[in-house]
Amino acid sequence: MSDLVTFTGHVQDVLRDASRTLHWTPKEAEKYMAEYGIRRHRFEQQAHHLNEDIVRPRLEIVASYLSNSVMQDEPSPNRSSCWFEFCQRFPTFAQLEFAIEHDVCFDKLIVHIRTRMTPVFVRFNEQDNLSFPLDTVDEEKVADWVEERLQEFLDTYLRIDAGGEGFAEETATDPVCGMQIVRSQAAGSDSYYGHPYFFCSEDCFGKFQEDPEQYAQIKTM
Repeated sequence: MSDLVTFTGHVQDVLRDASRTLHWTPKEAEKYMAEYGIRRHRFEQQAHHLNEDIVRPRLEIVASYLSNSVMQDEPSPNRSSCWFEFCQRFPTFAQLEFAIEHDVCFDKLIVHIRTRMTPVFVRFNEQDNLSFPLDTVDEEKVADWVEERLQEFLDTYLRIDAGGEGFAEETATDPVCGMQIVRSQAAGSDSYYGHPYFFCSEDCFGKFQEDPEQYAQIKTM
């Protein structure tokens, strides 16, 4: 290992080499930046679509079955996350976070998942990635991968279940009127693209069945 004086000399030698051949001509740099901008724009469009139409709806389905879940309002359109709060039945804080990311040159699109639990009672996979060339993203593979990761989380999370009231006794929000109700006491229930909904009255149930898209929280692909 060199000392700081020697290292400083190396830095000065590099900076002193004013005769170094340029690696980029102005035209090459302009062309590269134009292509870079196109790839970046393509990534932003693709990432937003994947998050809104594939990732977030599936995360919301999992969250809807656990009354201690809280979907987060993310500042980034390429990120979805959910907190699972500490409670008697699940005595740990947990977070699931999906992010659609890219490499340095916007040549690749990367779907990233991060799982956190505190305290840790069971072993789990903290991070995982799925990567595609930006021009050949396979949406079906993305959906399958996201579903597999969510099922893995559920399998892990339910291993710390301390018992207590069944899922039927958990609360749900009527999508029509916004009332909080106990699932087992709902006047009716329905599902829309796999997402369960519970209703406080026959009136709300009927309104939902007439026009589910008006009230559904899940977006379809």
